[in-house]
Amino acid sequence: MRSLAVLAVMLAASAAHAGPSNPAFLGIQMGGSQVGPCVVEGVTRGSAAKAAGLARADVIQSIDSSPTPNCDAVLRVIQGHEPGDAIKLSILRMGRPLQLTAELLSRAEIMRRRLVGQPMLATDLFGVSDQRSVDLSALRGKTAIVGWFDVKRCTGCTQVFGKLGDWVRAQADKGVSFPPMALAVTPGAPSESKQLTPIGLDVPLALADREVYEDLVVADAERINFMVIDCRGIVQYVAPIAPNGDDTEAAIDELFAAAEQASRRGTR
Repeated sequence: MRSLAVLAVMLAASAAHAGPSNPAFLGIQMGGSQVGPCVVEGVTRGSAAKAAGLARADVIQSIDSSPTPNCDAVLRVIQGHEPGDAIKLSILRMGRPLQLTAELLSRAEIMRRRLVGQPMLATDLFGVSDQRSVDLSALRGKTAIVGWFDVKRCTGCTQVFGKLGDWVRAQADKGVSFPPMALAVTPGAPSESKQLTPIGLDVPLALADREVYEDLVVADAERINFMVIDCRGIVQYVAPIAPNGDDTEAAIDELFAAAEQASRRGTR
C-alpha cells in the first residue's frame, strides 16, 4: 500500500510527542511503500526542496551518502538536522542519477519570507458561529491572531486555542485599549459548518477554501500555523506551534509577545 506524507519531511515520531514546533523542513510530499524507494509526489513552494530543484517523480536514493531505501529513512535523516544545515541529495530523475544540494529551512522561515511585512491577502472565510464572511485584509484598527489548522487531524489543538482565548480575555480585563482578536481557521466548505459547531475551541472558528488555506500556510496536520496581523492589515509574525511539542509553552509565549508588540503599534 502506498503511503503519503503531506508536506511532512519533518513529521513527529508519534501524535503524543511532536518534537519541536519549528524543526528543519525539506518540504516535499512523499509516496512509496515502507520497503520501496521514496518518491517525491509534490514540492512545497518556497521550501529548501523547491530551491534545490527537486521535482515530482524524483526518487531519493541517499542523503549525505546515507542510503534512504524508503521514506521513513528520509524522515530520519532530516530529523537529525537543524534549520540552516546543507544536505546533499542523490536522486534518480527519469532513471538518470543527479546530485542536488539543499539548505534546510524551517516552516516559520518559509512563511516569514512569503508573508511577513506584507499586506494580508484578501480572504473570504466563512464564520461558523455567525455565518458571516471574514476578510482578514479588512480588519482595520484591530490586531488579529489567526491560527490555521486541520480541525479533523490536529491532536491537542483545542488546548492551545483555549490558552489563546484565555490570554485575549485577560488583555481585555487589563483594560488594554485595543485588545487583539483571535480566530481559528480550518479548511472546509460552508456546508460543513454544522458539523463543526460543537467542537468548543474557545475562539471563533472560520472555514477557508482549500486553495486559500494552502496559499497562506505550510499545511501540517500536527501543527497550528499562527500569524499576527496588525491594525494596518500587515502580517507581523508567523510561527507554527506543535500542541504536543517539546517547546509548546515557549512558542505560545513568543506568540503572545508578538501580538502585544503588534497591538502597541496601533496605539502610537
